[in-house]
Amino acid sequence: MSTKPYDTLVIGAGAAGLAAARKLHDSGQRILILEARDRIGGRIWTDDKFTDFPIELGAEFIHGENAATIDLVHAAGLTTIPVDRYGKLRWAPVSLPAVPLAELPAELRATITGLFMHYRALPQHDPLPDISLAQYLRGKGWDEEALKIADVLLAQTCCATLEDLSCADLIREMRADHAGKEEFRIREGYGALLKWYSRDLPIQLNTLVRDIHWGEGSVTVITANETLRARRCIITVPVSILARGTIRFIPDLPEDKHDAIHAFRTEPATKLIYRFREPFWDAETTFICHNGLATRWWTPGYGRDGAAVIGCFVTADKARILDEQDENRALTWGLTELNWLLDARDTDLRKASIGARRVSWAFDAYARGGYAHLPPGKASARPILARPEGGVLFFAGEATAHDSNPQTVHGALESGWRAAAECGA
Repeated sequence: MSTKPYDTLVIGAGAAGLAAARKLHDSGQRILILEARDRIGGRIWTDDKFTDFPIELGAEFIHGENAATIDLVHAAGLTTIPVDRYGKLRWAPVSLPAVPLAELPAELRATITGLFMHYRALPQHDPLPDISLAQYLRGKGWDEEALKIADVLLAQTCCATLEDLSCADLIREMRADHAGKEEFRIREGYGALLKWYSRDLPIQLNTLVRDIHWGEGSVTVITANETLRARRCIITVPVSILARGTIRFIPDLPEDKHDAIHAFRTEPATKLIYRFREPFWDAETTFICHNGLATRWWTPGYGRDGAAVIGCFVTADKARILDEQDENRALTWGLTELNWLLDARDTDLRKASIGARRVSWAFDAYARGGYAHLPPGKASARPILARPEGGVLFFAGEATAHDSNPQTVHGALESGWRAAAECGA
C-alpha cells in the first residue's frame, strides 16, 4: 500500500485529465495521474508513421478561433492550418460526383441551406420541450428525404442519429458557445501539443483503476497493483466507461448521479484513412458529404503541398455497419463510394492506394465509441454529471462541459480546468 500523501489523484490522461493535472501541479499540489492506456491522449491519438505528416486517428480539429486550444498551441510554439469545411462543403447527389453547393440543383441546394438555417436558429427560440432534432426539423416542414441529409450534416457531427439528439442540450451548447466558428488543424499534430502540455507531470501509464473508496475528507483508489490515498480525486474517464461500471465507487454514487451517467449515449465512431502516391482531388477539397454509407470525407493533408491522404469519418448507425465488416471489406467499401464521389472512374483506387487503415473507436476498451450525447428528455444530465460529490470526488471530461462545447477538445480542457479550480487550484 502506498503511503504517499497525494493532494489529488487524477483518473485519465486525456485532454481533461491533463488540463486538471496541469493546473493542480502548477499551483503546487502533490498529484498523480493514473492512465489505463500505454499512452496519454485518450480519444486524441496522433499517428506519425502513416505518412510524412501527423494523421489524427481521433480528435482532429480545433473548433473555433477563440477556442482555449488556440492559446495552448501558441504557447507551445506550434502552428495551425485553417480549414474551411462548411464554407467549401461539396455534396454528391445520388450516384453523381460531389460538387460545391452553388453547382447543385436549386431544390437540393435550398434544402441544404435551409436545414443549416433552421439548425442555427435553435438558440433563438424560447425554451422548447426537450424534443429530438428530427422532431424539431419536421416541425419546420422538412420531409424524410431532407432529414436524411440533416442526419449526415448535423447528427453525424454529434456522433448520434437525428432522432436521438436532444434539442434542449443543443440549445444550451449554442448559447454557451464562446469558441467561434472557424476551424483549424494543428500542423505538428495534437500529439505534439499534448507532449508539451504534459511535460513534467507525474503520469502512471498502464494503470487500470478498479475501486474508488470515498468518504469525508479522503479518497482511496485501488488499482491492479497498488492502493493510493489522497484528499481528492478527479475522474475524467469517458462517461461510457462510468456507465459500464469498470470503476466501482464505494459507497455508490448518489442516485441522480447514477441516472445522469446512464442518460448519456455513446455511439460508434469510425475513420477510414487512405494514402495515395499523389492526390487525385483538387487542392481546395476540404469536405465532401453524401447520403451513402461512407458519408463524410475530408482531406487531412489540406494546406500541405502534395499531401495525398483522404479520410472518411462516420458515426452511429453508419459506423456500426462499417464496424461489422472485416477491415479489408470496410476499406474497399469506402473506396467504392470515393470512386464516384471524386469522379475517379478511370482509376483503380484499390491499386492506387499505398496505405489504408480503419480506426473503430467502438472497439477501444477505454472509450467504447466516440463522443457522448444526450437523447431527448435528458438534457439536465450534463450539469449533474459535472457536480462534485462529498467534497472529494470531482468530474471532468467533454461530457461534463455544460458551460462550454461538449464533444470538443477545448470543452474537455475547460472541464479539467473547472475541476481543478473546484479542487483549490
